Amino acid sequence: MNLLSALEIKKGAVIALVGGGGKTTAMFAMGYEAANLGYQVVLTTTTHIYAPTLDPGIHVILESDPGALVSAIKDSFKTRPVVVAGTGLTPDNKIIGIDKDTVGSILQTGVDLVLIEADGAARKPFKAPREGEPVIPGLSTLVIPVVGVDCLYRPLNNENVHRPEVVSRLLGVKQGELVTPAMVAGILLHPNGYRKDIPRNSRWVPFINKVQLPEEFVHAHEIAVLLGQGGAAKVIIGAAREVDPVREVLSFDCCCGAGGWDFNPAGNA
Repeated sequence: MNLLSALEIKKGAVIALVGGGGKTTAMFAMGYEAANLGYQVVLTTTTHIYAPTLDPGIHVILESDPGALVSAIKDSFKTRPVVVAGTGLTPDNKIIGIDKDTVGSILQTGVDLVLIEADGAARKPFKAPREGEPVIPGLSTLVIPVVGVDCLYRPLNNENVHRPEVVSRLLGVKQGELVTPAMVAGILLHPNGYRKDIPRNSRWVPFINKVQLPEEFVHAHEIAVLLGQGGAAKVIIGAAREVDPVREVLSFDCCCGAGGWDFNPAGNA
């Protein structure tokens, strides 16, 4: 199954990806899926992303002026279905993101789908947001917190986790402890973790990424069950780099509330 089908994404959606463990890969996978359906797609960020490699179907547009950016997107759609939009480029080849309020203007270009990387994770599979993160546009209709299953059972430190000190503070665990499914679920569901700053009318669907081996699937399922017990209505398990990126869709008979989840180190929600 592809990601668009699993996430029930339709034309007009504005999707923000947060967390770690493959946000950019998942964003581009959804962009290509949408382009194959004939959609016009804008991929962008409110932080920074690495500029994509050359692809004849993608046009990278870098304009510091929002009006010029929107105009260039409109022109690009005449010849290419996918636009990667930003306001500039850093010396290390990262696209500088847009202001989150620019999304409203982008929606006036005739775009069918807007995908936004709204968080940075320094290429780590798991993170917790600091103050000011994530940067989610208010017009987002779907927020996808992403986590890589490869974070599990590794020490909670800077080598394996982005901002481990925030994970430690939010959950009351010690840095250096092994990351468990309960820790991952705790951060995703925490009101100061990835239940933070979700727009009022937005859906919230976690994606557990990089799941390929049987053992990884077992671990991902543990996280998903805890998320469901904590209030998630749906959880996606899969590997964004695969041709069929979705391995399983778990639905739960509840909706995710804003109050978060009480972390239990034993893993019992």
